[in-house]
Amino acid sequence: MREFLANPTVYTVLHDLFLFFLYGCIGWAVEVAFAALTTRKLVNRGFLNGPICPIYGFGMVAMILLLGQFSTPAPGQAHPWYVNAIVVFFGGMAITTLIELIGGYILYKAFHTRWWDYSMYRGNLGGFICPQFSLLWGVGSVVLMLVIHPLINGSSNKIPAGVLCLLDVILLGLFLADVIVSFIEAVGLRRHLDRIDELRTALRRTSDALTDVIGTSAMTIDTLLDEQKLQLTLGAMEGRDNAAELRSQLREMADRAKALRATTTRMGRQRFWGTGRLLRAFPDMVPDRREALDALRASLNRLASAARQAVEDNVEDWKKENHR
Repeated sequence: MREFLANPTVYTVLHDLFLFFLYGCIGWAVEVAFAALTTRKLVNRGFLNGPICPIYGFGMVAMILLLGQFSTPAPGQAHPWYVNAIVVFFGGMAITTLIELIGGYILYKAFHTRWWDYSMYRGNLGGFICPQFSLLWGVGSVVLMLVIHPLINGSSNKIPAGVLCLLDVILLGLFLADVIVSFIEAVGLRRHLDRIDELRTALRRTSDALTDVIGTSAMTIDTLLDEQKLQLTLGAMEGRDNAAELRSQLREMADRAKALRATTTRMGRQRFWGTGRLLRAFPDMVPDRREALDALRASLNRLASAARQAVEDNVEDWKKENHR
């Protein structure tokens, strides 16, 4: 085992894997800090639940492998600083943009969702990449490769091979577990949006039928969730022709709406973990079921408003009780 770990190639692989996790965590921290500054909210950014954005890790390792000689050149291979900066800027811009495009496309094909959307920027490609952010990646590449990486690389190269191997095994295990859990959560979100879309489609068909039976189409998901309104609608259908099947459909949809509301309520509590976190982490996501996502976000906002109102009412009641 010692001979295996002493192999320079093995050490390089272990070191690059460690740098993948390190820069993935740094990228995650930058994303969280940027979101906190722009939205004044602490949001766990990134597709995964853990404190890592793999796209940053892949980007940095790719740049280290392809552009490393311009960051920490070997003796006798030094280039003028401006040559390093120019090569790293354009090379880093190309590498990171390509990784962002591939990552976005894979996630879109897997979950039918663009998790970030650059469609509002000119020159974008499918909403996955755009020139404006590519330029930012180029600037970031220069800062990372010429300023930050030489400092980190000098220290991390001193870590013993055995320690690196242990760290990589632990981090890789946690990372793979997180990937599996996050994949399941993303699939759950897609299925939830599918169920919302199916219910909305069925509700539109039923509303058209209601117009023919009782002369009204004022039926929404909120109406289905309101037992009193639902009973009034069912009562208005008593004795009407062709109403029996429609009444059965309404009751079935009411049950489905309640199940969806229960799932949505659970999502509303998931601020830093779970499917609900994905909605906060990617406020600009664009799924194929966009209307369903809009309905889900509206429902979450209503639940959040109701929760805040309940807290305010409880505080007000407590103040009244203590002033007596």
